Amino acid sequence: MEKIKTLSAGNKGFTLLELIIVIFIAGISVAIVAVSIGRIHEKRLFNEASKKVFITLKHARETAILEKTPVAFKIDEEAGSFWMEKNNAVYGKMQNMPERITLKGEAIIFFPKGNSSGGRIKITYEKNREYSIEVDPVLGTAKIKRV
Repeated sequence: MEKIKTLSAGNKGFTLLELIIVIFIAGISVAIVAVSIGRIHEKRLFNEASKKVFITLKHARETAILEKTPVAFKIDEEAGSFWMEKNNAVYGKMQNMPERITLKGEAIIFFPKGNSSGGRIKITYEKNREYSIEVDPVLGTAKIKRV
């Protein structure tokens, strides 16, 4: 039969050095995960902000067609906001871009027949990520692409 090993006086647990190494490795792991989660959150905010601009452009075109009146998509680059205008009044609500996300472009007008004045909107996150939304002047449709 095999002998069952018992703890001897010299083998009672972990050394202080072993515990410090394990805590150090756990700390590094937690730091890496925290940084990764922060980046994922920022990327999600940027993607959501870009989608809001894209959807608002599509909504402006649909509103112009359904209500048979021109609808403008306008941007305030300094404030980082965008909105729709109908009959020279804000239509819907003004939307603001999150911090560190910039919005550039000119007003785009959508007409009742579905066409538009055309244009390009650029959405940038701290110069390392960028989306470009192009609005076709003939069809009035918007296309989004990552630059």
